[in-house]
Amino acid sequence: MDPAAASATVAAPATVAPPASGARLPIADATAADAARAVVTQSATDLRDRAAQWDTATKLEYLRRRNVGDCQRCALSRTRTNIVFGVGNPEARIMFVGEAPGADEDRQGEPFVGRAGQRLNQWLTTLGLSRADVYIANVLKCRPPGNRDPRPEEVDRCSPFLQAQIRAIAPAVLVALGRHAGMLLSKRDDLSLRAMRGATLHYEVQATGDRATAHRIPIVVTYHPAYVLRQEGSEGDGEAAERLVMQDLERALAWVRSADAPRS
Repeated sequence: MDPAAASATVAAPATVAPPASGARLPIADATAADAARAVVTQSATDLRDRAAQWDTATKLEYLRRRNVGDCQRCALSRTRTNIVFGVGNPEARIMFVGEAPGADEDRQGEPFVGRAGQRLNQWLTTLGLSRADVYIANVLKCRPPGNRDPRPEEVDRCSPFLQAQIRAIAPAVLVALGRHAGMLLSKRDDLSLRAMRGATLHYEVQATGDRATAHRIPIVVTYHPAYVLRQEGSEGDGEAAERLVMQDLERALAWVRSADAPRS
């Protein structure tokens, strides 16, 4: 592995464990929301048994309702309008991770819906994708006042939710939008964003009951769309930044093609 490679240990969600014999979803043919709602009062042991057989959409919905809920784990709970959990395809091969919600995201409860989100949508279109093809989340689920940088204690309290999302989705590649997302996923706070773009970085998932073997997810770090928008103003060269982003996203697609290629 490249010496610049990094790993981050992911703790298994507390509600996921090996399935009990004959374990089934509580309601046949239920939607993800209905299935999650139906089991919310079950015992912890029964939940662990059932969770191992849920599809990804149900696991994410249960995580959102039971684990995140009306989170009060840090002071951001007092200033937010909405928790911004995540959006997209629960079976996505590419998962985008940003820093934190902005004002538009806080109002709507969905990540990347403002100007930065519109630019992300354009990038996806250029790649032949849409938001329905990928999964989008943030390091923080609540907006920091004034869009300030996340504080260490906020990241510590919120990152288990992102870890559980990554574990449930199991994407072929993670795309970190901006340095803060890159640092959290890679555990490399010694690298600049430029250095992270050129490094071989992986997110390591440990083996647990619901996954027989440990595995690593490659990380592609690129510029946040908000940074590219600023470069188009008075700060720099927006076209150059855009070209670098598209190079990075093509590299992410190459990881997906490699992961999904037939094995001889």
